[in-house]
Amino acid sequence: MIQLLGSSIPNPRNKSSISKGAKFLNIKIKGKMKKHQDLAGKLHTSESNVEPANQDAPSPVRFIVLAYNEGPNLELLCNRIQGVMENLERKYEIFIVNDGSSDNTSEVVDSLKTRLPIRELRHEVNRGVASAFLTGFRAALEDADDEDPLIVMEGDGTSDPAVVPQMLEQLSPPCDIVIASRYAPGGRYVKFPIKRLVLSGGANTLLCRLCPVAGVRDYTIFYRTYRAGPLRQALAEYGDDFTSTEGFACNAEMLLRLEGFIGIVREVPFVYDYGLKKGASSIQISGNLLAYARLFRIFLTRRRKKKISN
Repeated sequence: MIQLLGSSIPNPRNKSSISKGAKFLNIKIKGKMKKHQDLAGKLHTSESNVEPANQDAPSPVRFIVLAYNEGPNLELLCNRIQGVMENLERKYEIFIVNDGSSDNTSEVVDSLKTRLPIRELRHEVNRGVASAFLTGFRAALEDADDEDPLIVMEGDGTSDPAVVPQMLEQLSPPCDIVIASRYAPGGRYVKFPIKRLVLSGGANTLLCRLCPVAGVRDYTIFYRTYRAGPLRQALAEYGDDFTSTEGFACNAEMLLRLEGFIGIVREVPFVYDYGLKKGASSIQISGNLLAYARLFRIFLTRRRKKKISN
């Protein structure tokens, strides 16, 4: 035997030695092959146990929250949204439209952004509800698929996120809009200021009679879920005129302009508890009355023109 680096190598002149060496090498090679086969089997088993990516995962939800001096209300609202979405195990993003707030709204949003999926869309000056809607919609639609839901809420805390699961459930074809309705069976007002109650009730009654949209009883509520596709089409068609009226009247205007782009509208009952709001209301009754007058003039004129052309 010849010794090389401490290993025994068979002498080529010794046949017995050669036979033993060949046997030794054969056993060693077979052992290594078995180890490789076992490893390959384990890898195959591991790969077969990996679950494929869920292609049927629900669409992410985009919340559009309109905020003007809502510093005292935003944290609780966003925390409640977080709780609901975690229970649903569904991805979401919150777009907060800060419409020129003069309080600590921006500071509150900055703090919330450190732990929640929030994007702030800031107007340097107060531009009003109509402009805030356009800013929120355009930002949320940028990377949204046509089937994705967009939920609009007021930043004052009165839009209770507990209704979100029911709204998302109802947003199924052919439905393109779900309204959290104070006028659906089971819906109502709680602690609502009498002047605003008269304005809201009167506007909804007139809209139902003069500019009816099938399935709608509550025309003036902010709190709605939209399917992204029809909303994108309507915005492309109308541009800034999608919300040409000011104040709360633009809620009704959006429904009327969407009518030609949507399937059906559904409503879920909603208890509008004004007691959830902290701070004074910024609504101007006289300005909203003028906005509703403009809205009726626009759509009644359009309706007369359609009748004449037909």
